[in-house]
Amino acid sequence: MGQRAAAGAALLVLLGGAAPPAQDGIELKRFKASEKSDAMYVLRATGCRKAGDTCQLELGDGKRKVTLPDGMAYGIEPGALDSWTSGEEERNVTTTVQPVRLEADAWGLLVTQEGGFEHVHRRHRLYVMKDGGVTEAWNGDENFAGPEQSHVGPYPLTPGSPAEGFYREYSFLSAEPDAWKLDAYRWDAAGRKVVKELRQRPARYAAIIGSFKTVQEAIAYREGAQQEQVCAAGFLVLASTPHKRLTPGLFIVTSIHPEKKSAEAALKKVSACNPKVSGYIKAL
Repeated sequence: MGQRAAAGAALLVLLGGAAPPAQDGIELKRFKASEKSDAMYVLRATGCRKAGDTCQLELGDGKRKVTLPDGMAYGIEPGALDSWTSGEEERNVTTTVQPVRLEADAWGLLVTQEGGFEHVHRRHRLYVMKDGGVTEAWNGDENFAGPEQSHVGPYPLTPGSPAEGFYREYSFLSAEPDAWKLDAYRWDAAGRKVVKELRQRPARYAAIIGSFKTVQEAIAYREGAQQEQVCAAGFLVLASTPHKRLTPGLFIVTSIHPEKKSAEAALKKVSACNPKVSGYIKAL
């Protein structure tokens, strides 16, 4: 793999410079697909020959290949970890790849593409190996209807198990009120498909600084808590009813965190910024 990584780095330099890519495209990286065989996911950039062209990103190296939803401008630059970026402002596209161990001996790839300037939108896909080729097993795109945020990632299904699930966390910023949702999924090996995971979900903790009977009261409280320093930045106004562990029929001013410690830190930060604000932690 060391030789492959070195070759990939050299090819990336070529893609960003004047030299055109080879006819079969530029190999960006390989990802393991199986513990039992040499099967690999191969990520390539194809179809761009000169500056101004758009590269198509493909996953393949088997009987079938798939094309990722968004093309990327000629001059793809490697980013942190397994990510690649190209383009400027409205044409900017970043592709991020996260391996997820769907079975003890089989891997899938979670791929996120995000683009845009003032309003960034994201497309999420899970790709798996099937019958010797690559196929799309799940997608979770944003609606592209307004100020949305979402991200995906793997998480452990049970302690000690090598198999992982994956989640999609989503928020939509609105005044009527905001929306937040966490969906969890796992790979059904027998059915060869993605299914929702309802029991072993990833943990989330709400740092709550206020609960109110109306959405208008909650929004007003959040705005009052901000002060000039925007003390409550990142806090949402959410309806409590969809969350079984919260008192129904209320509207809460909250920020959501994957760990209890980070939720506690958020409360300390907002209280230090505005001493009139205090709160508590609830598991969701």
